[in-house]
Amino acid sequence: MPITLHTQRLTIREYDEGDLQARHQLYVEAFGGTNPIEATEAWLAWTILNYRALARLHQPPYGDYAVVLKESGEVIGSVGLVPSVVPWGVLPAFRIPDEPISYQVSAEFGLFWGILPAYQGNGYATEAARGFIQHIFSLLNPRRIVATTERDNLASQAVMKKLGMTILTNPGDKPFWFEVVGVLENRG
Repeated sequence: MPITLHTQRLTIREYDEGDLQARHQLYVEAFGGTNPIEATEAWLAWTILNYRALARLHQPPYGDYAVVLKESGEVIGSVGLVPSVVPWGVLPAFRIPDEPISYQVSAEFGLFWGILPAYQGNGYATEAARGFIQHIFSLLNPRRIVATTERDNLASQAVMKKLGMTILTNPGDKPFWFEVVGVLENRG
């Protein structure tokens, strides 16, 4: 079943073929992408096929979803779900005193978002993420949702806080890809 969610100002929906230019703009402006539009076109085709393939396999709705302004119909961002591996044992809050650091990972539901720079600072990321979280908690009833980012990405950390996530910082530099994690427990 296709995902279409509505918040106060936004519609969150599956990408379609007509979103190529908007998605490429987001890829370049919000994510710093440098691949040509043909790569975005291939990504878009895969994403559209992925929606149906995951549904047929009764899997979570992993992938990107378009964040659209209700007022204008303009695609201004993405929100979505990915499998996210978290090495909980590097975080002091998840170890008993004197327990050694562990790099063993567990799979979690990872939330992500991205908004075009021209629309940042208006609460759209928080609104889209909150709507998507409510949908995932209702649909899948996971124990928690996580979001990860870099130490210097204060804007994403601010969104995590607005979502009610507990923010945890890896005190070390290993693994290199795991710096900050926001955790939202399902109190459901």
